[in-house]
Amino acid sequence: MSALLQFAAGYLYVKAFENLAHKYLLHDLGKDKSSFWSFHFHDHHKAAVKYGMLDPAYFEPWWLNPSRAKEVGSLVGAFAVHLPLAKKYPYFVAGVGIGVLEYYHKHKKSHTVPEWAFDNMQNHVKHHLLDQNKYWGVTSGLVDKFVGTAPKIRADEWAELRLFYMRRYNEMKEKAEEAAKENYKEHKERFRESLENLTDRLHSFLGRK
Repeated sequence: MSALLQFAAGYLYVKAFENLAHKYLLHDLGKDKSSFWSFHFHDHHKAAVKYGMLDPAYFEPWWLNPSRAKEVGSLVGAFAVHLPLAKKYPYFVAGVGIGVLEYYHKHKKSHTVPEWAFDNMQNHVKHHLLDQNKYWGVTSGLVDKFVGTAPKIRADEWAELRLFYMRRYNEMKEKAEEAAKENYKEHKERFRESLENLTDRLHSFLGRK
């Protein structure tokens, strides 16, 4: 297989995988509040509707916010499991890597710059603000269109949806930023306490040696 075909296969594979992971991991399993994946359905979706696509979690460093840490960790893990293929199919793995990076960049931007999301991530906007049980593709709606999970809506319906939620975004933007600041303080303090506890345990362990 040529380098170009390998790369394209890896990149398109990510497009298909994001649909499957979104539906079956983040939603089907994530509806259970005790699930590792619950952060997406119960926290992320709630914030996107409340703040007009904004999610205050994306204004924090990912390593301090539990939901974002799970997201980043999952993406890194998803890429890492493909690394054993790199020796034989290096360009396929490169395509996977680019696909994962694109997902992270576009998903984050769609929840920090709603105007951009309405222009460039319409499938994802519809998933959050129109029907959370359809439009599974985040970076692309091609797979949804192919399998029939991206119902068309009229131009006037889209314009009305955009107007309604952009108004909500403008009304709630300051509150979202305030929430992000409060969450940052709380998560930073928890992180500091966790480090102190870890240090105390390490000292205690070494002291018994």
